[in-house]
Order: sequence, then structure tokens, then C-alpha cells
Amino acid sequence: MEVSVCHRFEMVSGEEADAVVDWLYAVRRAVAFGAGVASVPPLSFGRPAEVPLEAIDCYPGAESPVIIAEGDELRRADLAWGVEVPWKRGLVFNARIESALGGSGMWHKAMEQARCIVPVHAFYETRNVDAPSGRRPQYRFSARGSEALLLAGLRLGDRFVLVTCEPDAVVGAVHTRMPLSLTAPEALVWLNAAADARALLDRHAPVPLASEEEPVPAQRPKRSADPDQLSLF
Repeated sequence: MEVSVCHRFEMVSGEEADAVVDWLYAVRRAVAFGAGVASVPPLSFGRPAEVPLEAIDCYPGAESPVIIAEGDELRRADLAWGVEVPWKRGLVFNARIESALGGSGMWHKAMEQARCIVPVHAFYETRNVDAPSGRRPQYRFSARGSEALLLAGLRLGDRFVLVTCEPDAVVGAVHTRMPLSLTAPEALVWLNAAADARALLDRHAPVPLASEEEPVPAQRPKRSADPDQLSLF
């Protein structure tokens, strides 16, 4: 059985999520006026200091800020991570991009009308590539330079799931899947319901990531999601 994909991330605060909205507006204006994305300074938060992990760690079932689009307007919404399904115990909290693009009934409407962006400080993966016996170490992945990571998501009512894809070279050394991380211009396209997600992904280049092994096993709070969820959806 495959170890679940990304069942933990470091969420941003509501204030930081609002800053992400303002930053995306700035990027959109720069692109519209031909100034280029490079004219907008990257939005960096860094790793939160002196904040207990339980205050920023998000697990399936918990609430986190996400960015949604309503017409041309962008705004923050606080949604719960993971959706309940009648045919499976626990929450489904990841959606394979291959299934979503393939017209999967579960994700079809969300892909057409309710894509979202999940801004995070970092996400975690448990090693399932050349994994040692016993405890499998967790790895923290963040953007090089401490920029905010923009993860692709799908919104279903007041809940969301993360979209996963084939890993890049950095994550691929640890795990066979990863959350789909987008640049700011890509995030704006993802949020545009009229935009072709398949065309976006055909042009997608991996966001440079930094990796570090967690020195101490993370204490996982009790949660309703199945820790061995397969990424079959």
C-alpha cells in the first residue's frame, strides 16, 4: 500500500493569505501592462519562528486559508481540507491531476468551476522511495528563497483537496507523487475558470524546491483521514 501523498502542510495565517491575494493582483496588473512578472517582488514569509507546530500544521480535516476567484475578483476563504465520500472510510484529501483532467466524475465540476490555490509555507512527504525499514522519515519541502508556495487545489462546497502530480527531481528522491506547485502567473490561470488547465500544465515548469529531513518525528494529531490513503482519485 502506498504511503499517502502530502497529508501535512504548514498553513499561512489569514493575514498572510490576504497578502497573497494582493500579490497576485500585483502580478496580474504587471502582466496586463507588459511590465513582466520580474517587476513584482516575490512574496516571502520564511519559516515561522517561535510558533508551535500545532498552530501552523494542517492535517486533513483541519481548516486552512485558500484563494478563490469570483469572476475577476480574488479573495480568501477558510475551508476544511478533505471531503467525505460514502464508499471510503475517512477523508479523501488529494486528487490526481491525471484523473481530474480525464473527466473523473468526482472532480469534473470542480475542475470546470471551482479551482483554488492553497498558499503554504511548506508541505511534507513521508519517504516511500528506497524507504528504510522501521520509521519512515518525513521531509519538508519549501520554495528556495522562502517564497510562498502556491499549491493547486479543487473546491467542493466548504472543503478543498490538493491536486497531485508526478514529482520533480527534488521530491522524486523521496516520494512518487507531490502537490502541484504553481508560479504566480500559473496560479492566476488556474484560478480562471475559463482557462484551459490542460494547456497550462503542458507549459508548466517545476517550481524550485528545497528539501530537508525532519530531525524529530512529527507528532500527528488525531484525525479522521485514513493515513494510508491511496492517490487513486
